[in-house]
Amino acid sequence: MKALLQELRQQVLAQPDLRHMLTLARAYGALCQAADSDIYDDAPLEKTLIEKACAQLMPPQPAADPGACLHIISEAFIIGGHTRLMEKLAQMQPEKADLLVTRSIDEQAAARCAAVFQQVYQLNTTDPVSQLLHISERVAGYQRVVLHIHADDIATVVAVGLVKATLPLQVWFVNHADHAFTFGSAIADFYFQLSSFGARLDKQKQIAGQTSFLGIPVNDSAVDTAPERTPLTEALRFVASGSAIKFRPFRGEDIRPLIRQILQQWPKATFTLIGANPRNNFWWWGLKLRFGQRLQLRRYIPYEQYMAFMQQTDFFIDSHPFPGGTAFAEQILAGRRGIGLIAKVQGYSPADKLKRASVAEVLDTIHDYQDAGIIEEIIAVNGYQAVKERYLACLFSNKADPFNMEERVAWQGDTTFLRVRNVIFTPLNMTAMKTLFSYNKKIALKVFMRLSILNKAHLIKVWIKD
Repeated sequence: MKALLQELRQQVLAQPDLRHMLTLARAYGALCQAADSDIYDDAPLEKTLIEKACAQLMPPQPAADPGACLHIISEAFIIGGHTRLMEKLAQMQPEKADLLVTRSIDEQAAARCAAVFQQVYQLNTTDPVSQLLHISERVAGYQRVVLHIHADDIATVVAVGLVKATLPLQVWFVNHADHAFTFGSAIADFYFQLSSFGARLDKQKQIAGQTSFLGIPVNDSAVDTAPERTPLTEALRFVASGSAIKFRPFRGEDIRPLIRQILQQWPKATFTLIGANPRNNFWWWGLKLRFGQRLQLRRYIPYEQYMAFMQQTDFFIDSHPFPGGTAFAEQILAGRRGIGLIAKVQGYSPADKLKRASVAEVLDTIHDYQDAGIIEEIIAVNGYQAVKERYLACLFSNKADPFNMEERVAWQGDTTFLRVRNVIFTPLNMTAMKTLFSYNKKIALKVFMRLSILNKAHLIKVWIKD
């Protein structure tokens, strides 16, 4: 896979002008993220593109009265944690910041962002050079920029680099998907870390600025309002939630043996999985046939119903093989008993201490559940006020936080877990695939052949619809 990525990278550098370089570099970034092959950034490529932009484009003019802070996000969504984390950080600032959306934003997300930010700007062009110029003009009007961009948003990275070449701009990079490749290493003065897994990968990057632990903030006010835990009975209620892909068996890691043992040992128990697609997630079919209504597979539950449902839950199980970030910690703070299997991707919260290495150990935990002190630890690391203090100290006083999550939660992960040599399991977006076919059909065909069967089927389906 590395050879294929290197071939594509050379194609980026061989392009005749900046527009083509940016277009193909975006596809390169998307492919690097989808195909984990021990490449987690590419600062030299970023610098080359920034130098090219500086040589060909006029530098933006400084603002007479620069704004305090601008957040930049590639796309804003109403679902998922990416946009929500950005909103939480912005709300921590003493004065409202502004927001620039470089690609798209749905109506609901736009309304929510309008309530958080002073001004919300959105680009209306898909041409990469026009994007670069519009972004740089906007960025030049601020003293500080906080990036929440997608891994392949090279236009924003180059635009920020163009501004930094002539103006005293400071940049903070929030690495939301810290387990994968991303552009941004060459321009960040401060590179925020969210987990011990991400911190380990950062050591392999060429980050120009300082790294600083931030952590994902959780709603610690839930501790004061959490209902008392329901008494345990033989009819235990177990719940797990998350996107379907987080539960798909991967490289020998599988949550199904745990579910099977739970439903066998507690014959009156029920297990509800929220986020599954019963039609397409074939790995659940066997368990569903065996346990029938005791195993509930739900694609989606409206928020109010979800909250009411969770209050009647005895045990919340974190997604596996891919954990849900701080969703596990939030459920514990809300009064749930938290259990789960130790994942190879880890280190987002001290709540990981409640997970066990084997099915047998998790079953023992259910019989004798102990979580003394864990709520205090979660609040100390991921509590809203704790994250706010770290964030504001870095944003306004340039104080990087050296906190190491591994001092609280011993490392039992594997940073090579997501690396697969010849198959691309992570979905590759259609924009990247179309770009590859436009520029080099030979490389595009090689990439297509490396896609998993499900990825191939998905791309073909989307392509036909387009």
